[in-house]
Amino acid sequence: MTNEKITAMPVKKTQIHLTATLSLTLRLHERAWILTGSRSLSTSLVQQILEVSQDGVVFETENTVYYLTYARRPAEIEVMCA
Repeated sequence: MTNEKITAMPVKKTQIHLTATLSLTLRLHERAWILTGSRSLSTSLVQQILEVSQDGVVFETENTVYYLTYARRPAEIEVMCA
């Protein structure tokens, strides 16, 4: 038997761009709940919160990277990430 080098290739995650709002606070190791139009959807568990701004948030779940632009800007006192 010969020795062969095995290289693990990183899995490229699906990217989803949405204009929506978060219905609950975005937290690591929990599902994100997103409201878009009249639909509500949940994600797989959040692994990383990559970017937070006044206009939106970018976060990564087990399967997907979400680029969420807020449909409405959150109130100043709201906390969107914890």
